[in-house]
Amino acid sequence: VTLAAAGTYTVTVTVNGCTSPTATVTVVVNPIPAAPVAGSNSPVCSGQTLNLTASTIVGATYNWTGPNSFTSTLQNPSIPNVTVAASGTYTVTVTVGGCTSLPATVTVVVNPTPVAPTVGSNSPLCVGQTLNLTASTVVGATYNWTGPNSFTSALQNPSIPNVTLAAAGTYTVTVTLNGCTSLPATVVVVVNPIPAAPVAGSNSPVCSGQTLNLTASTI
Repeated sequence: VTLAAAGTYTVTVTVNGCTSPTATVTVVVNPIPAAPVAGSNSPVCSGQTLNLTASTIVGATYNWTGPNSFTSTLQNPSIPNVTVAASGTYTVTVTVGGCTSLPATVTVVVNPTPVAPTVGSNSPLCVGQTLNLTASTVVGATYNWTGPNSFTSALQNPSIPNVTLAAAGTYTVTVTLNGCTSLPATVVVVVNPIPAAPVAGSNSPVCSGQTLNLTASTI
């Protein structure tokens, strides 16, 4: 049926040449609502919140379905702490006056959040030496180091030559893969100062057969 079929219908019956009074019925034909426009904040990382959106259609009820047995009757539902299992195609329909629209779909990508790398260093070390920081390999990832004395680096295993006491402290690294950043991993670095040279002395001159005594100042 089309919208043109809406209106008043009339019927009579005739028996043995005799016609009944007229009976009428009013028919309503509702239009099929347009499919909503579906969207999302994809791609997202596991652990984040996935937000699904559908355009507003006045008077409509909404019905969402999707991966991992997802259903919702909200216009704009969210999935907090999303997992990789939520990746896939989400479908939404609207119903107005008992008439359901064609489905609208949106494809969602949930990328896994990488595990924090394992970190280390050659600490403790002395002033003037080279500090070597290390992080385990995460294939395809980028690295971001921060630390004392305004230190930053995008290298996996950065070094600080001719290190000073200001380099002592906690160094933090994260890895980012497919736009998803790991939890931070930390390593504590100890930089020890170079001690002052002691004052050396002896009881020289001495004679052969005597005892030679060497002395150094206490540190």
